Amino acid sequence: MADLGIREFDPAEVLTSAERIVAYIQVVADDTDNDAGEIIRAFRVAVRARGASIVAADAGLSELALHEALADGADPSFATVLNIARAVGVRVSFQSTN
Repeated sequence: MADLGIREFDPAEVLTSAERIVAYIQVVADDTDNDAGEIIRAFRVAVRARGASIVAADAGLSELALHEALADGADPSFATVLNIARAVGVRVSFQSTN
């Protein structure tokens, strides 16, 4: 079969600013009814976009701890999630469900 030059889309390639990262994570949260596992996967994409070593340093984690916190099935502490969010340029806020 001929190579058509088509490759799988990687959202990390277009997450070039904090604003785009925030929008991406918000869309994932909205579209999955705030599914924690999907949101963690979205943070994994954001980490790839920004660079794991940079995010780990900014979050006060080793790269290994960062990857473990964002692994499938992981259950990171809320503090860890907040630190990773801050490191990728996301501020967590809350709003009423009413």
